[in-house]
Amino acid sequence: MIVPDLLQRRHLIRYLRVWSAGCATGEEPYSLAIALREALPTDPPWQFNILATDINRRFLERVREAVYGNWSFREMPPAVRDRYFIPENGRWRLHDEVKHDVIFAQLNLVEPTYPSPQLGILAFDLIFCRNVLIYFDDRTMQQIVQRFYDALTPGGWLVVDHAEPHIERFRQFETYNAPGTVLYLKPLQAPPFVMPSTNFPALPLPPPQSSPVLTVQLSAQAPVPAPTPSPEERLRQARVAADHGDWNAAQTYVQQVLEINPLYAPAYYLLAQIAEHHGRLEEALANYRCSLYLDSHFVIGLIEMAGVAIRLNQMDTVRHSLKQAQPVASAMCER
Repeated sequence: MIVPDLLQRRHLIRYLRVWSAGCATGEEPYSLAIALREALPTDPPWQFNILATDINRRFLERVREAVYGNWSFREMPPAVRDRYFIPENGRWRLHDEVKHDVIFAQLNLVEPTYPSPQLGILAFDLIFCRNVLIYFDDRTMQQIVQRFYDALTPGGWLVVDHAEPHIERFRQFETYNAPGTVLYLKPLQAPPFVMPSTNFPALPLPPPQSSPVLTVQLSAQAPVPAPTPSPEERLRQARVAADHGDWNAAQTYVQQVLEINPLYAPAYYLLAQIAEHHGRLEEALANYRCSLYLDSHFVIGLIEMAGVAIRLNQMDTVRHSLKQAQPVASAMCER
């Protein structure tokens, strides 16, 4: 039900954003990546990005290995396992190309730090949160469900465990029965994104890391005052700061842009450039994709995304980006 619906509604941009909330040791997000690789069309190709979060840092450290025993494959057909895993000392190691589909971050679902344009936690087509909500009290659960609702794009789906549903907690969603569970759909007429009512401190740039595990923490500095200039003016200031090598100021200005307009594609483009300058290529790629998710004709984002993908040796992304950029650029030249 979910994949056919998303294929129909996202066929123009051919890109999906997915969040695995409470990912534990990675079985769920990696399984989602494999399922999407199996289900999405290849001609023309689709792109997708999976964010996987968990509060347990030890789990996230284990995720980097992506090595699992036979018990993890009890529901996966052997033919699929053999396509995406390599046998290794009686266990199974995931192919690197599938690992690149998932970005991991440490996040406490109880803390009201999301949805967040700055963290890229917004505009999801699909959120999985299974075997997690049952550990919270009713009030906390309701707050988390509300934040999931706000983080979904209109028409986005929420999947929880079959033991967790309570119709009152999900009253904002449209409900659909499925084997073993209930699916929740954010109505198409809902606003695309609602900023949290509470102001939070700005987040510092995370240090460069050699692993795909990112740590998300609140900064102790005071909140940036609410900006009065337009998003265009703030973005111009951010570009000037970046041109002068003041990357911290550029980051601050971009965050202020997104407080005004969280769906402003050029802001994500500049965030990608900042991340690329600091060598955080996976983060840069995710922000380039976010800019294109918001504006599929943002041709410079396509070109820059191809450049980062080359450095990451993700040649399918390179080919897709350049192929998509060509007709857009041609149409611009004909104007």
